[in-house]
Order: sequence, then C-alpha cells, then structure tokens
Amino acid sequence: MTGIIIFLLILIIFVSPFYFFVKFIKNKKEKQKSSFWKGKLVYKDHLEYEDDDSSYTKDLYTLYFETTKGQKIKMHVVKKAYDEWKIGDKAQKIQGKLLPEKL
Repeated sequence: MTGIIIFLLILIIFVSPFYFFVKFIKNKKEKQKSSFWKGKLVYKDHLEYEDDDSSYTKDLYTLYFETTKGQKIKMHVVKKAYDEWKIGDKAQKIQGKLLPEKL
C-alpha cells in the first residue's frame, strides 16, 4: 500500500509539471494561430546569452509588430525568419498560421 502511495506521489511531483508545461505551450500556439491582424515591423531584437551550466551561448530572436489598430505584438522566431524581416516591412497575420507574412 505504501509503495502505491509513494509511486503516486512521485508521479504527481515529476509528471505534473511536464504535463502543465506542454499544455501551456499548446495553448500559446493555439492562441497565436487563432489571431489575425495587419501591421508593420517596428523593432527587431537579438539577445545572445550564455548558459550558466555549460560553455554554450544561446540566441533569442524577437520581432515586434504594431498592428493597424495600434496593438503591440511580440514574436520569438528562428534566425531565418528574423533575417527575412526588415524594420518597416508590412505584415499580415492570417488566422490558422503561426507566423505573419510579408505584404
């Protein structure tokens, strides 16, 4: 009986955070896919940081858009997408797609 209780506690402690993390990421992607807007790229940011646990550096690429309705939108993207955009480029985010397209 105590073995089952210990197993359930371990399961709850280690599996629950993973489950909620996956659920959070899935909800975030679904929200991003469901949005639609038009606007332009107003700022690009590249942040390079070192991982304290290793000698590797990591890059974070972010695009900042302003919609025609004045809403600010921040998107983390891969390097290829970051390099394709220039400040002032017009954009359209189509519902069902993850990233905006250039107009």
